[in-house]
Amino acid sequence: AVDYVVDNTTESSNLLYGNASTYASVKSGTRSVQIIPVNSTKPLLSQTVSLADSANETLVLTGPSTQLKPLVLDDGTTTGTTSSNNVRIVNISNTMGPADVYIVPAGTSLSGATPVASALDFDQNTGYIGTGSTTGNVNVYLTKPGTQSVYLSTGSLNLSVSAKQTVLALDSPTGGFTFILLTDQ
Repeated sequence: AVDYVVDNTTESSNLLYGNASTYASVKSGTRSVQIIPVNSTKPLLSQTVSLADSANETLVLTGPSTQLKPLVLDDGTTTGTTSSNNVRIVNISNTMGPADVYIVPAGTSLSGATPVASALDFDQNTGYIGTGSTTGNVNVYLTKPGTQSVYLSTGSLNLSVSAKQTVLALDSPTGGFTFILLTDQ
């Protein structure tokens, strides 16, 4: 468990691996970010990050716990279009390597599907993609590049039609891969 600290102010406490905090309102510009284990004063991460003025951004910590680094994602405007889900996929797995990304209607196989991104590497993201689905039910697959050998399948995701969302692909503590679905502001 860790505390998330910006400019010496604790923004979130007791965060566990794979959990997310809510958005925090912080000043733009260069900000001091620290990730400090609960019951410790020695940060796992102590770094400055540059935050844009009047922007919605997501800060994701990536890398092994001994070498954490911040990844700042631009969330853009507050909502997606009302006619299509908007989702981005971010590869923050330390062990997966590059992956092709597929977004297909829930219950659909990968047979004949075309990836929406190819060889998405560590710390890369697809940007927001409109799925074209008005129901919101999609399945995201990450596969070995150039194949349909699945690293990760999210199962059916009921994405919001009016909000932007992010799928973070990460290492599972028990082996293999897992994901987190975030609703972006």
